[in-house]
Amino acid sequence: NVDFNNRWNDLEKILDLKNTDTVLDIGCAEGLISIEVAKKVKHVEAFELELHRVNVAKENAEKNKVKNIFFSVASFLNFNYQTYNKVLCLGVYHKIQQANARIPALERMFRSCTDQFYIRVPVLDGTVPIDRGIEEKEIIDTAFRSGFDLVVKTKQRPNHGSIFKFAKRINTV
Repeated sequence: NVDFNNRWNDLEKILDLKNTDTVLDIGCAEGLISIEVAKKVKHVEAFELELHRVNVAKENAEKNKVKNIFFSVASFLNFNYQTYNKVLCLGVYHKIQQANARIPALERMFRSCTDQFYIRVPVLDGTVPIDRGIEEKEIIDTAFRSGFDLVVKTKQRPNHGSIFKFAKRINTV
């Protein structure tokens, strides 16, 4: 597995955060990425499916004296999305195997984002088992239909996946 430092370093290289940003972290686990992001932005909202992980995330935020973050228990399939400048979906999207449930959820995530969307998934490339990855086309097509363009795609790490960074398309007349 890729440790936290490697995951954070991969993401931090491509993050474009401003101190005025509001950020949503979907599937935040123990909140380590959320906490690092919160140090650089106005506010972070983060959720995780498992209560015990949310409790650990809250403890981690308290230990780090980070107060501009709100953790909750939720699923990305039925979360009540608001509007955020940046949205992070790191390592959870591919866990729902049924595309008919997964793609509408991804569309809702994109609709909640006004600026940049970051998603980390294992991409089916011949090295990832079919039941553990996603076709790259699914992510890119959904982003495009949602008004986002691909800005960066990182090299895939084993047991980690690739990070895709999308930017909201600016409509020109």
